[in-house]
Amino acid sequence: MKYFLVEGNITDAGRMTDDIMKEHMAYTQAAMERGMTFMSGLKADMSGGLFMMRAENPEALQEYLDNEPFFVHGIQEYRVVEFDAHYVSKEPERWFGREG
Repeated sequence: MKYFLVEGNITDAGRMTDDIMKEHMAYTQAAMERGMTFMSGLKADMSGGLFMMRAENPEALQEYLDNEPFFVHGIQEYRVVEFDAHYVSKEPERWFGREG
């Protein structure tokens, strides 16, 4: 399994509609349920998003991104960095402040 940090950069926010946003949210949720996406969120300046993902190979990740609704509709482009996970927190919910 390969690990990737994906940075999404909004290229044309004017194309965004409620329907496209719903498509994006469903697509992202499906990837989370399949175990492909560990984490997804907006950049603080709202210029795009960041995703921590895994896939069998870079081609599988690229296929996912090529079909991502924001990309398909010309709203967002992606920068991908593959990395090797050496150290992993045993408490990600606590690390991100989602727990007490």
